[in-house]
Amino acid sequence: MKTGQVSTLDMTNFRRGSEKERLSFANELLKCLSTQGFVKLVNHGVSDQAVEKAFEMNGAFFKLPKSIKEKYKHPECANPNRGWVAPGQEDSSAITDFEKGEDKDGMSKFDVKESFDIGAPDDALYDNMWPTEDEFPGFCSYMEIFYNMMQDVHLDILRALELVLDTPETPVKLIKQCTPNVSEMRLNSYPPVKIGDLKSGRYNRISEHTDFGTVTLLFQDSVGGLEIEDQSNMGTYFPVECETKSTLLVNIGDTLQRLTNDRLTSVSHRVTLPISKQDVEHGTLEERRSVVYFAKVSRDQSIAPLESFVSEEEPAKYPEMSAFAWNQMKLEKIYGVC
Repeated sequence: MKTGQVSTLDMTNFRRGSEKERLSFANELLKCLSTQGFVKLVNHGVSDQAVEKAFEMNGAFFKLPKSIKEKYKHPECANPNRGWVAPGQEDSSAITDFEKGEDKDGMSKFDVKESFDIGAPDDALYDNMWPTEDEFPGFCSYMEIFYNMMQDVHLDILRALELVLDTPETPVKLIKQCTPNVSEMRLNSYPPVKIGDLKSGRYNRISEHTDFGTVTLLFQDSVGGLEIEDQSNMGTYFPVECETKSTLLVNIGDTLQRLTNDRLTSVSHRVTLPISKQDVEHGTLEERRSVVYFAKVSRDQSIAPLESFVSEEEPAKYPEMSAFAWNQMKLEKIYGVC
Protein backbone atom coordinates (compact mmCIF):
# COMPACT_ATOMS: atom_id res chain seq x y z
CA MET A 1 0.00 0.00 0.00
CA LYS A 2 1.16 3.52 -0.72
CA THR A 3 1.16 6.42 1.68
CA GLY A 4 0.84 10.07 0.83
CA GLN A 5 -2.40 9.92 -1.15
CA VAL A 6 -3.89 12.77 0.88
CA SER A 7 -2.93 16.29 -0.24
CA THR A 8 -1.50 18.93 2.11
CA LEU A 9 -2.69 22.55 1.95
CA ASP A 10 -1.25 25.61 3.70
CA MET A 11 -3.95 27.79 5.29
CA THR A 12 -1.73 30.87 5.63
CA ASN A 13 -3.11 32.57 2.53
CA PHE A 14 -6.69 31.94 3.59
CA ARG A 15 -6.18 33.26 7.10
CA ARG A 16 -4.06 36.29 6.13
CA GLY A 17 -4.11 36.63 2.35
CA SER A 18 -5.90 38.73 -0.23
CA GLU A 19 -9.34 37.95 -1.58
CA LYS A 20 -7.73 36.25 -4.58
CA GLU A 21 -5.48 34.13 -2.33
CA ARG A 22 -8.41 33.18 -0.12
CA LEU A 23 -10.41 32.09 -3.15
CA SER A 24 -7.49 30.08 -4.51
CA PHE A 25 -7.16 28.20 -1.22
CA ALA A 26 -10.92 27.59 -1.07
CA ASN A 27 -10.92 26.09 -4.56
CA GLU A 28 -8.02 23.79 -3.70
CA LEU A 29 -9.77 22.74 -0.49
CA LEU A 30 -12.97 21.92 -2.35
CA LYS A 31 -11.03 19.96 -4.96
CA CYS A 32 -9.28 17.84 -2.31
CA LEU A 33 -12.42 17.18 -0.31
CA SER A 34 -14.45 16.40 -3.46
CA THR A 35 -11.99 13.81 -4.72
CA GLN A 36 -10.39 12.38 -1.57
CA GLY A 37 -12.79 13.25 1.24
CA PHE A 38 -9.70 14.04 3.34
CA VAL A 39 -7.06 16.78 3.34
CA LYS A 40 -4.08 17.72 5.52
CA LEU A 41 -3.79 21.32 6.70
CA VAL A 42 -0.77 23.20 8.02
CA ASN A 43 -0.65 26.76 9.42
CA HIS A 44 -4.28 26.32 10.42
CA GLY A 45 -4.17 28.62 13.43
CA VAL A 46 -3.56 26.14 16.27
CA SER A 47 0.07 26.49 17.34
CA ASP A 48 2.51 23.61 17.72
CA GLN A 49 2.76 24.44 21.42
CA ALA A 50 -1.01 24.30 21.87
CA VAL A 51 -1.19 20.92 20.16
CA GLU A 52 1.71 19.56 22.21
CA LYS A 53 0.03 20.65 25.44
CA ALA A 54 -3.23 18.98 24.37
CA PHE A 55 -1.33 15.71 23.85
CA GLU A 56 0.33 16.11 27.25
CA MET A 57 -3.10 16.55 28.83
CA ASN A 58 -4.34 13.55 26.87
CA GLY A 59 -1.56 11.35 28.23
CA ALA A 60 -2.00 12.59 31.78
CA PHE A 61 -5.76 12.00 31.80
CA PHE A 62 -5.54 8.36 30.74
CA LYS A 63 -2.84 7.72 33.34
CA LEU A 64 -5.23 8.75 36.10
CA PRO A 65 -6.31 5.92 38.41
CA LYS A 66 -9.33 4.00 37.10
CA SER A 67 -11.18 4.96 40.29
CA ILE A 68 -11.03 8.63 39.24
CA LYS A 69 -11.91 8.03 35.59
CA GLU A 70 -14.93 5.95 36.60
CA LYS A 71 -16.38 8.95 38.48
CA TYR A 72 -16.74 10.66 35.08
CA LYS A 73 -17.78 7.66 33.02
CA HIS A 74 -19.85 7.96 29.87
CA PRO A 75 -23.27 6.40 30.54
CA GLU A 76 -23.90 2.88 29.27
CA CYS A 77 -26.33 4.29 26.68
CA ALA A 78 -26.09 7.06 24.09
CA ASN A 79 -26.68 10.23 26.11
CA PRO A 80 -25.10 12.36 27.28
CA ASN A 81 -22.14 11.79 24.98
CA ARG A 82 -19.73 13.03 27.62
CA GLY A 83 -16.99 11.71 29.86
CA TRP A 84 -14.70 8.69 29.97
CA VAL A 85 -15.40 5.82 27.57
CA ALA A 86 -13.93 2.58 28.90
CA PRO A 87 -12.23 0.08 26.56
CA GLY A 88 -14.88 -1.96 24.75
CA GLN A 89 -17.75 0.25 25.92
CA GLU A 90 -18.62 1.40 22.42
CA ASP A 91 -19.10 -0.76 19.35
CA SER A 92 -17.88 1.20 16.33
CA SER A 93 -18.36 -1.87 14.13
CA ALA A 94 -22.13 -1.35 14.62
CA ILE A 95 -22.02 1.64 12.23
CA THR A 96 -19.74 0.17 9.58
CA ASP A 97 -21.42 1.06 6.25
CA PHE A 98 -24.50 2.33 8.12
CA GLU A 99 -24.58 5.51 5.99
CA LYS A 100 -24.77 3.22 2.92
CA GLY A 101 -27.96 1.69 4.28
CA GLU A 102 -26.28 -1.50 5.50
CA ASP A 103 -26.83 -2.80 9.03
CA LYS A 104 -24.05 -4.71 10.75
CA ASP A 105 -24.37 -8.47 10.35
CA GLY A 106 -22.12 -10.71 12.37
CA MET A 107 -19.76 -10.55 15.32
CA SER A 108 -18.89 -7.20 16.86
CA LYS A 109 -15.25 -6.20 17.04
CA PHE A 110 -13.81 -5.08 20.36
CA ASP A 111 -12.44 -1.53 20.17
CA VAL A 112 -9.09 -1.55 21.97
CA LYS A 113 -9.20 2.10 23.04
CA GLU A 114 -10.49 4.46 25.69
CA SER A 115 -11.72 8.02 25.15
CA PHE A 116 -12.86 11.19 26.88
CA ASP A 117 -15.68 13.22 25.31
CA ILE A 118 -16.08 16.99 25.73
CA GLY A 119 -18.84 19.31 24.52
CA ALA A 120 -19.20 23.07 24.25
CA PRO A 121 -18.66 24.84 27.59
CA ASP A 122 -22.05 26.55 27.22
CA ASP A 123 -24.02 23.62 25.77
CA ALA A 124 -27.66 24.10 26.78
CA LEU A 125 -28.52 20.38 26.83
CA TYR A 126 -25.55 18.42 28.20
CA ASP A 127 -22.97 19.41 30.82
CA ASN A 128 -19.37 18.31 30.60
CA MET A 129 -17.95 15.95 33.21
CA TRP A 130 -14.60 17.21 34.46
CA PRO A 131 -12.20 15.83 37.07
CA THR A 132 -11.85 18.28 39.94
CA GLU A 133 -8.87 20.63 40.19
CA ASP A 134 -7.49 18.43 42.96
CA GLU A 135 -7.69 15.36 40.72
CA PHE A 136 -6.28 17.00 37.58
CA PRO A 137 -5.19 20.66 37.89
CA GLY A 138 -5.75 22.78 34.78
CA PHE A 139 -7.39 20.06 32.69
CA CYS A 140 -10.83 21.66 32.37
CA SER A 141 -9.57 25.18 31.72
CA TYR A 142 -7.08 24.15 29.03
CA MET A 143 -9.41 21.75 27.23
CA GLU A 144 -12.05 24.49 27.01
CA ILE A 145 -9.45 26.81 25.45
CA PHE A 146 -8.36 24.12 23.01
CA TYR A 147 -11.99 23.31 22.15
CA ASN A 148 -12.50 26.95 21.12
CA MET A 149 -9.32 26.88 19.02
CA MET A 150 -10.67 23.88 17.14
CA GLN A 151 -14.02 25.57 16.59
CA ASP A 152 -12.21 28.55 15.06
CA VAL A 153 -10.57 26.21 12.52
CA HIS A 154 -13.93 24.56 11.82
CA LEU A 155 -15.49 27.94 11.05
CA ASP A 156 -12.58 28.89 8.77
CA ILE A 157 -13.10 25.66 6.80
CA LEU A 158 -16.82 26.41 6.45
CA ARG A 159 -16.03 29.99 5.35
CA ALA A 160 -13.72 28.62 2.67
CA LEU A 161 -16.36 26.18 1.44
CA GLU A 162 -19.01 28.90 1.42
CA LEU A 163 -16.75 31.01 -0.84
CA VAL A 164 -16.76 28.39 -3.59
CA LEU A 165 -20.18 26.76 -3.08
CA ASP A 166 -22.19 29.98 -2.66
CA THR A 167 -24.10 31.55 -5.57
CA PRO A 168 -26.19 34.78 -5.71
CA GLU A 169 -29.29 32.76 -6.57
CA THR A 170 -28.96 30.12 -3.86
CA PRO A 171 -26.55 31.17 -1.09
CA VAL A 172 -24.90 28.43 0.97
CA LYS A 173 -24.92 29.37 4.65
CA LEU A 174 -23.10 26.59 6.47
CA ILE A 175 -21.92 28.63 9.46
CA LYS A 176 -25.44 29.77 10.27
CA GLN A 177 -26.48 26.12 10.64
CA CYS A 178 -23.73 25.52 13.18
CA THR A 179 -24.95 28.15 15.65
CA PRO A 180 -25.22 27.49 18.53
CA ASN A 181 -22.18 25.25 18.59
CA VAL A 182 -22.86 21.65 19.66
CA SER A 183 -19.62 20.11 18.36
CA GLU A 184 -17.75 17.52 20.42
CA MET A 185 -14.05 17.02 21.09
CA ARG A 186 -12.59 13.64 21.95
CA LEU A 187 -9.29 12.56 23.47
CA ASN A 188 -8.35 9.05 22.36
CA SER A 189 -5.88 6.61 23.89
CA TYR A 190 -5.20 3.28 22.22
CA PRO A 191 -3.34 1.18 24.81
CA PRO A 192 -0.65 -1.33 23.88
CA VAL A 193 -2.19 -4.37 22.17
CA LYS A 194 -0.92 -7.71 20.94
CA ILE A 195 -0.42 -7.74 17.20
CA GLY A 196 -1.96 -11.21 17.07
CA ASP A 197 -5.17 -9.92 18.63
CA LEU A 198 -5.57 -7.28 15.90
CA LYS A 199 -4.81 -9.84 13.19
CA SER A 200 -7.40 -12.25 14.62
CA GLY A 201 -10.27 -10.10 13.34
CA ARG A 202 -11.95 -9.97 16.75
CA TYR A 203 -10.24 -6.75 17.81
CA ASN A 204 -9.54 -3.40 16.23
CA ARG A 205 -8.38 -0.05 17.46
CA ILE A 206 -11.49 1.35 15.78
CA SER A 207 -13.55 -0.32 13.06
CA GLU A 208 -14.51 1.09 9.66
CA HIS A 209 -16.93 4.00 10.04
CA THR A 210 -17.84 7.46 8.82
CA ASP A 211 -18.19 10.47 11.10
CA PHE A 212 -21.53 12.09 11.93
CA GLY A 213 -21.08 15.82 11.43
CA THR A 214 -19.85 18.48 9.01
CA VAL A 215 -16.09 17.92 9.16
CA THR A 216 -13.76 16.15 11.55
CA LEU A 217 -10.46 17.70 12.65
CA LEU A 218 -7.81 15.21 13.77
CA PHE A 219 -4.41 15.56 15.38
CA GLN A 220 -2.56 12.24 15.70
CA ASP A 221 0.81 11.05 16.92
CA SER A 222 3.39 9.22 14.81
CA VAL A 223 2.46 5.64 15.78
CA GLY A 224 0.33 5.12 12.68
CA GLY A 225 -2.56 2.80 11.93
CA LEU A 226 -5.11 5.22 10.44
CA GLU A 227 -6.42 4.05 7.08
CA ILE A 228 -9.01 5.62 4.76
CA GLU A 229 -11.10 4.13 1.99
CA ASP A 230 -9.69 4.73 -1.49
CA GLN A 231 -12.37 6.67 -3.39
CA SER A 232 -11.03 5.39 -6.70
CA ASN A 233 -11.11 1.77 -5.53
CA MET A 234 -13.94 1.40 -3.02
CA GLY A 235 -13.53 -1.35 -0.45
CA THR A 236 -9.77 -0.92 -0.24
CA TYR A 237 -7.99 1.21 2.36
CA PHE A 238 -4.65 3.00 2.40
CA PRO A 239 -2.63 4.35 5.35
CA VAL A 240 -2.44 8.04 6.20
CA GLU A 241 0.39 9.34 8.33
CA CYS A 242 0.97 12.95 9.37
CA GLU A 243 4.39 14.56 9.26
CA THR A 244 4.02 16.11 12.73
CA LYS A 245 1.47 16.08 15.54
CA SER A 246 0.37 19.58 14.50
CA THR A 247 -0.50 18.57 10.93
CA LEU A 248 -4.30 18.66 10.93
CA LEU A 249 -6.20 15.95 9.08
CA VAL A 250 -9.67 17.01 7.95
CA ASN A 251 -12.42 14.78 6.62
CA ILE A 252 -16.02 15.19 5.50
CA GLY A 253 -18.81 13.89 7.75
CA ASP A 254 -22.27 12.47 6.98
CA THR A 255 -24.08 15.74 7.68
CA LEU A 256 -22.13 17.71 5.08
CA GLN A 257 -22.68 14.89 2.61
CA ARG A 258 -26.44 15.21 3.13
CA LEU A 259 -26.47 19.00 3.05
CA THR A 260 -24.57 19.03 -0.24
CA ASN A 261 -26.64 16.18 -1.76
CA ASP A 262 -23.47 14.11 -2.23
CA ARG A 263 -21.40 16.94 -3.74
CA LEU A 264 -19.08 16.19 -0.83
CA THR A 265 -19.13 12.70 0.64
CA SER A 266 -18.07 11.23 3.96
CA VAL A 267 -15.28 8.68 3.67
CA SER A 268 -14.95 5.49 5.68
CA HIS A 269 -11.82 5.16 7.83
CA ARG A 270 -10.41 2.93 10.58
CA VAL A 271 -7.46 2.51 12.92
CA THR A 272 -5.65 -0.81 12.74
CA LEU A 273 -2.10 -2.15 12.40
CA PRO A 274 0.36 0.43 11.05
CA ILE A 275 1.78 -0.46 7.64
CA SER A 276 5.19 -1.04 9.24
CA LYS A 277 3.75 -3.86 11.37
CA GLN A 278 1.55 -5.65 8.86
CA ASP A 279 4.13 -8.35 8.14
CA VAL A 280 4.82 -8.90 11.83
CA GLU A 281 3.08 -11.88 13.47
CA HIS A 282 3.98 -11.46 17.13
CA GLY A 283 4.79 -8.77 19.63
CA THR A 284 2.96 -5.79 21.07
CA LEU A 285 1.88 -2.63 19.28
CA GLU A 286 2.75 0.54 21.20
CA GLU A 287 0.11 2.93 22.50
CA ARG A 288 -1.36 5.55 20.17
CA ARG A 289 -3.01 8.88 21.00
CA SER A 290 -5.10 11.41 19.10
CA VAL A 291 -7.18 14.54 19.66
CA VAL A 292 -10.33 14.84 17.53
CA TYR A 293 -12.91 17.58 16.99
CA PHE A 294 -16.23 16.37 15.60
CA ALA A 295 -17.78 19.53 14.16
CA LYS A 296 -21.56 19.45 13.97
CA VAL A 297 -24.66 21.28 12.80
CA SER A 298 -26.88 22.61 15.59
CA ARG A 299 -29.32 20.03 16.91
CA ASP A 300 -32.57 21.55 15.60
CA GLN A 301 -31.24 22.31 12.11
CA SER A 302 -32.39 20.24 9.15
CA ILE A 303 -29.78 18.15 7.36
CA ALA A 304 -31.89 17.64 4.24
CA PRO A 305 -30.05 18.77 1.07
CA LEU A 306 -29.75 22.53 0.71
CA GLU A 307 -31.57 24.24 -2.13
CA SER A 308 -28.28 25.03 -3.87
CA PHE A 309 -27.63 21.33 -4.49
CA VAL A 310 -31.11 20.24 -5.59
CA SER A 311 -32.53 20.48 -9.12
CA GLU A 312 -34.69 18.53 -11.55
CA GLU A 313 -31.56 16.77 -12.74
CA GLU A 314 -30.30 16.21 -9.18
CA PRO A 315 -33.31 15.67 -6.89
CA ALA A 316 -32.81 15.51 -3.13
CA LYS A 317 -31.27 12.18 -2.14
CA TYR A 318 -32.06 12.50 1.57
CA PRO A 319 -35.28 13.13 3.52
CA GLU A 320 -35.98 15.87 6.01
CA MET A 321 -34.25 15.06 9.30
CA SER A 322 -32.81 17.07 12.17
CA ALA A 323 -29.11 16.98 12.95
CA PHE A 324 -29.98 15.70 16.42
CA ALA A 325 -32.01 12.78 15.02
CA TRP A 326 -29.16 11.67 12.76
CA ASN A 327 -26.60 11.99 15.53
CA GLN A 328 -28.86 10.07 17.92
CA MET A 329 -29.50 7.28 15.44
CA LYS A 330 -25.81 6.49 15.10
CA LEU A 331 -25.00 6.97 18.80
CA GLU A 332 -27.71 4.49 19.77
CA LYS A 333 -26.19 1.87 17.51
CA ILE A 334 -22.79 2.40 19.11
CA TYR A 335 -23.91 2.57 22.76
CA GLY A 336 -27.46 1.27 22.89
CA VAL A 337 -30.82 2.94 23.61
CA CYS A 338 -31.28 4.70 26.95
